[in-house]
Amino acid sequence: MTRLDLRLCAVSLLLILIFPLVVKDDYLIHLLILTALFAQSAAYWNLLDGYLGLIHFGYAAYIGIGAYTSALSAMHLGLPLPLCMLLGGLLSGILGVLLIIPCLRMVTFSTAIVTLAFGEIARIAASSWTTLTKGEMGLWGIPPLFASQSKLLFFYVGFGLLLVGSVLLKILLRSRLGLAVVAIREDEIAAFTSGIEINRIKLLISGISCFVAGVMGAFYAHYILTITPGLFSLGYTIQIMAMSMFGGKGTFLGPILGAFALIFLGEGFRFMEDYRMLIYGLLIIGVVMAFPTGLVGGINRLKKRIPSKR
Repeated sequence: MTRLDLRLCAVSLLLILIFPLVVKDDYLIHLLILTALFAQSAAYWNLLDGYLGLIHFGYAAYIGIGAYTSALSAMHLGLPLPLCMLLGGLLSGILGVLLIIPCLRMVTFSTAIVTLAFGEIARIAASSWTTLTKGEMGLWGIPPLFASQSKLLFFYVGFGLLLVGSVLLKILLRSRLGLAVVAIREDEIAAFTSGIEINRIKLLISGISCFVAGVMGAFYAHYILTITPGLFSLGYTIQIMAMSMFGGKGTFLGPILGAFALIFLGEGFRFMEDYRMLIYGLLIIGVVMAFPTGLVGGINRLKKRIPSKR
């Protein structure tokens, strides 16, 4: 990592430590915890689509799988919660790899349909398997991650996971593996002739991305303490995709900026009541049309227009 990256990490860590001590609003802290969860999920969905070029419309299913696996492991097996969260991530990662195996011989749009179908199958399974998941009634009585259920502790853990996940993602993108990922996105044939093992890298990146989604789902389950099959829905996947595109798909900071922007803009439009989602959607469309590369692309464009001092 460069010195600039280290400085950004130090500043981010300082803000994480100070912010909840200054701001005492529990609802704002709650929104920030959810933002950290969505930012991490959007960043690793972006690793699949934005960097690798692998369209995935069933990403929320892995969040749901991680949530249910961790919750059920804690409730019925009595395992330590960190181990339960790890199991949720591992199962999501394994299923993410297994789903991509038959997609390796398919074209891009076929992969999108397969992943979309997987997300819907997972949702239906969670709704129908009432003896295990309680179906549409939802799974409740999930053990909390902390005995005190303090939002302050969840804030630190959530943003700690986001910071660690972002650092690891940055290291991955700057490694030889990251360069190979971008090469596959730009031209698979050229990447193959260069000796890059395309299928192996696709499976590896899918496993990493889905593992993170599973861990975030587990964290969500032990924070909210109740989950429903709606967690598998396409709506969550679209929300994650919108955050990535709004911030800048294929960029490092884009999904994180997009998560912060869309969650707090959505809250800001609550006073509009019935028109809130309409304005919210028009805003996303307007930004994507004005800046096809998202907020990060718009900021970079503005920087180029501002004359630099000699």
